[in-house]
Amino acid sequence: MRPGATAARATTVDGDDTRLMIDTLEEGLSHLQGQPVRIRAIRRELLPSLSSFRRERLRLTLENGGTLRMFLKDLNPDHQTEKARAVRTPDLAPSSRELSMYQSILSPEHFGTLRLYAHRWDPARRLFWIFLEDGGRILLHNFVDMERWTAAGRWAARFHAAGRTLGPSQVAFLPRYDHAHYRGCADRVGAILPNLQIPERVLVERGLQRYAGYVDRLAALPPTVIHGQLFGRNVMLRRATAERRIVVIDWETAALGPGTFDLVSLTSGKWTDDERQAMRLAYFDELQAQTGQPLDWEGFRRELAVVALYQALEWLAWWGRHRALSRGFATFRNELARVLDDPFAQDR
Repeated sequence: MRPGATAARATTVDGDDTRLMIDTLEEGLSHLQGQPVRIRAIRRELLPSLSSFRRERLRLTLENGGTLRMFLKDLNPDHQTEKARAVRTPDLAPSSRELSMYQSILSPEHFGTLRLYAHRWDPARRLFWIFLEDGGRILLHNFVDMERWTAAGRWAARFHAAGRTLGPSQVAFLPRYDHAHYRGCADRVGAILPNLQIPERVLVERGLQRYAGYVDRLAALPPTVIHGQLFGRNVMLRRATAERRIVVIDWETAALGPGTFDLVSLTSGKWTDDERQAMRLAYFDELQAQTGQPLDWEGFRRELAVVALYQALEWLAWWGRHRALSRGFATFRNELARVLDDPFAQDR
């Protein structure tokens, strides 16, 4: 910390790393602005453990009299919440992937995601910090009106269309949903079958039997950059209008896969058929507009159905490994049953 810089704290947090934090921020902000930036004081607010990683909201007072609000995400897997540690491996790969997403794709391409101000990746000290724009506190998950959800669908279509044009060097760090990946899903689901009750096992075996005929089709789908868990809890809403309000966060599950995977995530859950259709149409129409290519609605629906079956089975495999920590089987059973009843999922 430079002489004269101070650290004020809104709640009790560990102050030993504040000096390094200020140094990191000054370096990152100076690089972004092309001129020296000095921090007079920093106010740190430790946030409740609602996500997997430790988080703080920061308020910087700059030497020029200005202020800047931002968000610290501590990507150290050792600092995850107790529940997250129970279901996640102590692996740095997802954390590294999120940082790389901001460095290689999100920040340079300006997709309306949070701006990356600074970062520190120091394995020797076990410091894995990213400092992001403060996007506020409002999550899409807390709303049910279709205007916001269809806006998220259109955002996803624009992001996926742009992701198809990225060069190999920009996406080389991302895992790929390939044939081995889809076969692995079947293996993971098969491993939980002996632990299921007979009614559960019958349903899951039915899903696996149908899925076996889809693996080649899934592996052949054109890949783009996907979020991997595009649920409402991973979408923030800015205090803005129309499409500018959508801010997608938490990119550690990003991958190369079919864009429809994210749309399936967005539309999963207790929606009516009309509501789910509205989100699908918003995505479909925007994807056509962005790519300039006509799309076949029937083919699009068949792809959605196949991808939805894969995702339902993948979540069942996750539940089977962590059933003591998660919701009951009914949630995952209902989603699988709904997918299997979709007439578009029954055409091979």
